[in-house]
Amino acid sequence: MTAGCAALRPATVPLRAVDLVRSAGNAHGRCLAVLLPGRRDEPEKFRDAGFVRAVENRKLRLDLVAVDAHLGYYRARTVVDRLRQDVIAPARAAGYDTIWIAGPSLGGLGGLLYLRDHPGDLAGVFAIAPYLGEASVIDEIERAGGPTQWHPPATIAENDVGRELWSWLGPWAGAAQPEPSIPLHLGWGTADAFDRANRMLAGLLPPERVYTAAGGHDWKVWERLWEEFLDRTMAAGSCAAPAAP
Repeated sequence: MTAGCAALRPATVPLRAVDLVRSAGNAHGRCLAVLLPGRRDEPEKFRDAGFVRAVENRKLRLDLVAVDAHLGYYRARTVVDRLRQDVIAPARAAGYDTIWIAGPSLGGLGGLLYLRDHPGDLAGVFAIAPYLGEASVIDEIERAGGPTQWHPPATIAENDVGRELWSWLGPWAGAAQPEPSIPLHLGWGTADAFDRANRMLAGLLPPERVYTAAGGHDWKVWERLWEEFLDRTMAAGSCAAPAAP
């Protein structure tokens, strides 16, 4: 995340959230997906991009809330705390027993950071074309033989999100049994500028948790990946569509 700070919006409290799909109640268990937008996007973009339509077409028992987790929260290093205090904790108090975080690009990074800090809060994360660090960091890890062979420096600068992230991702996802009850799902476009980094992470995950689609770093690709994620992951269990009478 190399952009200057001049145009950053303030990291206000509480974090603004937008209900996109909200049911009146669900006797079969309540499921929620917390959607984190990309760097230049508003939370309402998820509705425009077809994320809501995909859930409604499948008649899933899945509520959606999108949050205005913009770059200012990441720069202030408060995005995880604000998500937990303003979104996740209230959702759990309201009765949601299955909570996912999903988001593209910067939002995918946010989901990974939350999973690192509070894995017990979530059913899982779907990181869509997440930012995983600068090219120089990916080069360094590749030269070392991959994430499981790379050793982070003893001291990592506060703004070095790539090395900070991989110092956790490599040991966690590369373990023989990396927190099997808290799945990390990953998807990206094969022409995405983040393709190399995402493929590196995909090599640490079970194949059934990896999704790819033709195309680049854009919402059309992300919508297709979201649809495949719903079909693979939400088609069973408490979030599935009700059985026909």
